[in-house]
Amino acid sequence: MESKRRVKLALNHTKPDRIPKDYWGVPEVDEELISYFKVKNKDEMLEKLGVDLRYVKPSYTGDEFFEYKDGSLQKKLPDGNYVDIWGVVRKRVEWGRGSYLEVVSSPLSKADSVKDIENYKLPDVKKFDYKGVMEKCERYPDKAIIFTGDRLTTRCSFFKLSMYLRGFSEFMMDLILNEKMVFFLIEKVEEFHFYYTEQTLKYGRNIDIFMMGDDFGAENGLLISPEIFRKYFKKPLKKMAELAHRYGVKVMLHSCGSVRELIPDFIEIGIDILNPIQTTAKGMVPHELKREFGKYICFHGGVDVKNLLPNSSPQFIKKEIEKLVNILGEGGGYILAPSHNLQMDIPLENILAIYET
Repeated sequence: MESKRRVKLALNHTKPDRIPKDYWGVPEVDEELISYFKVKNKDEMLEKLGVDLRYVKPSYTGDEFFEYKDGSLQKKLPDGNYVDIWGVVRKRVEWGRGSYLEVVSSPLSKADSVKDIENYKLPDVKKFDYKGVMEKCERYPDKAIIFTGDRLTTRCSFFKLSMYLRGFSEFMMDLILNEKMVFFLIEKVEEFHFYYTEQTLKYGRNIDIFMMGDDFGAENGLLISPEIFRKYFKKPLKKMAELAHRYGVKVMLHSCGSVRELIPDFIEIGIDILNPIQTTAKGMVPHELKREFGKYICFHGGVDVKNLLPNSSPQFIKKEIEKLVNILGEGGGYILAPSHNLQMDIPLENILAIYET
């Protein structure tokens, strides 16, 4: 069975010939696997792993920013830091076997009125090659295709991007104290995302899944109350889901952490797939999620990158993968994938065990 059909069957809550597989990894893990398989690039590596999905996004056509190794659009500053297309400044933090870009300043942290938000200039959403998305999709005729922007700058998000722009502490206080500023900032962010998404879906006619990425959960519960979520974020997420559905595309929402309390809202919004199923977070128990919500929403992820993969033997991992597949994959509705990006603390044989199983 070709991958595209396999994924579509699973997303329609029908059991395919086998569970569809996806891959998420940091660039350093990509490189390690490419070297292990002795192949030329990531696409060839994914073929070796039997991965059923491929990711596409419009290419940036401007010359001011370059694509950082994580895919985000950055410009290097004289002090060695980076600024992205939104004006968020980050520094590169090394951790031994890799690095991340961490926020050091937010462009709207000093804003104290709607006028300050209104004067804020959006990135130029027309500096992307939307027509070129079709050619990218055509590279993978037998694969299921996910459209999503990069994690830091173009992936559709409202809560997370607003925090980057305003600053975490400032935005969390705004949710209570500055209602008008919050609504206006979300409206500005939505303006970019709606155009970016609609143009991509317009030209990428083979796209199967549109993925949004907001993180509403922490380890032990939500970062915001359900009431705050419904007040500010439910409507724009629903608007984006409705846009994708108009193009016949399924909708996936990425949210780390403990989000069980919001899953009924996600279903009501029209979210078809929930990712990444962080099983170590409170309430994110696979058999409970499947029992309560499996008829209404599909699951993507679930393979624990925090404890299971770094600290277990390949034999134990294979047994745990079998359990996960039997629970979340019963009757379809599941795509096997890590619960977040595979990290460099995970032994290579443990990564291979996931996909071999």
